[in-house]
Amino acid sequence: MNLSIKTMVVGAAAAFALSACTTVSSIDRVAEMGSSGNAFTDGLHAGYVELAYKEAGFYDWIDAGFFRDKAEAAGMGEVVLPEDPNTWSIDDQAQLAELNSERARLIAELDNGGRTDFPMVAAMAQTSFDCWVEEAEEGPEHNGPVADHQVRELGKCRADYLTAMEELTAEEMMEEEVVFVDPVATEFIVYFGWDVAELSPLAQSFLNDVADAAADQDPALISIGGYTDTSGSAEYNIQLSERRADNVAAYLAGQGVDSSIMDVRWFGEEDLAVPTEDGVREPNNRRVEITFE
Repeated sequence: MNLSIKTMVVGAAAAFALSACTTVSSIDRVAEMGSSGNAFTDGLHAGYVELAYKEAGFYDWIDAGFFRDKAEAAGMGEVVLPEDPNTWSIDDQAQLAELNSERARLIAELDNGGRTDFPMVAAMAQTSFDCWVEEAEEGPEHNGPVADHQVRELGKCRADYLTAMEELTAEEMMEEEVVFVDPVATEFIVYFGWDVAELSPLAQSFLNDVADAAADQDPALISIGGYTDTSGSAEYNIQLSERRADNVAAYLAGQGVDSSIMDVRWFGEEDLAVPTEDGVREPNNRRVEITFE
């Protein structure tokens, strides 16, 4: 964690800094707090306490203290928001783009009644998201005593978040008496760093899940489309989007997905997810979209 940029705003815009003196007993003290009387903040309290203990177990005392302090604020009934990924030192720009996209989706679900109507699932989604952000900052490429567990923990936090969000959105649809048929995902997006076509370890882990989904759903056609942002020439970007799409298709084929049902195409700067002017490095536009049909 970068202490120079990490603060958290709670209540009436009051910011508090992380304590450098984190101990297990200080986490115990927060864990033993009574109920705030609010199911959502109680859920956040429990989730952040669990994260604090986990980080302490890896001897990451800074992040353990950070989650302890969020747990304490939630236990006091304060407004505690999901982390803004842009205030963390996340090197992987593709992952940062996904985190920003998912934070917007999470905030929308929380503000749409998630906190009050489905408090425990909403709390699980928020704490899992913050876990994902924290692990993304550390990154599997960083050296140190915690490096060995990074890929596993990062993937787990992300999976826990996506599972909670799937449950949260399904619950909301059922509450609104919308017929919810076949809740399985059929559209997937893999994000890439700037001028990068190779698949990161996280992207490969994600594509493993896509391959499993393909095996379960047995789609008749899998559309794979590669895209870029507007930086670079249009001609170069067509080639870059082709390499991205081909790498995704090849990886899925290597995981047992039938290549004969794949329709692989590339579009360069066309169909921008986020409209920009020419020459703009926009992480959300550097992607490969996968659709089961």
